[in-house]
Amino acid sequence: MDVQHVLLSPKGRIGPSDFGRGLILLTGIMMLVQIASALVAPAFGILQYPLVFSYVCVFGKRLHDSGRTAWFYLAFLAGYFFIVTVGSAFLLPVLSPDAFSMQAEFQKVAQSGGIAAAFEAMTQDAQKLARQSVLTTIVTFLIASGILGLIGGRLKSDPSSNVYGPPTARSDQPGTFS
Repeated sequence: MDVQHVLLSPKGRIGPSDFGRGLILLTGIMMLVQIASALVAPAFGILQYPLVFSYVCVFGKRLHDSGRTAWFYLAFLAGYFFIVTVGSAFLLPVLSPDAFSMQAEFQKVAQSGGIAAAFEAMTQDAQKLARQSVLTTIVTFLIASGILGLIGGRLKSDPSSNVYGPPTARSDQPGTFS
């Protein structure tokens, strides 16, 4: 696997095996960034933005391999946000009960003092909330990455050349070790 091509180039095609390797690498790095952002310093969160480009490259090239435009990655993003939102709603009370009680307090502040008061309270306790909910954040991120990675990896490759390039070499062919 050419890491530079897989993670940093939006052009071309990649097969399911390179897609899986790239996604696992990105997921591991993103997990470390999320943990560092929650437990060490919020400034680590800025490192998530360059990783988004790498996700676009990996998913975009996999979509290209199936003959689709990389714009379909927006559907993957919508799916990611849906899975994380629903997963957090169900898992936050179970995995991060302290964070769940903090959110309930923010809602009470919003009801009594308005949205501005709730945002002020959330701003003051943002780092504490991030620390309390880090387990839920990581678990929902892994679930979403797994589901979307499975979908992306199961896309059928276009066996012939298409507008995005020549077909990818199959990893099960003799002589290919990628």
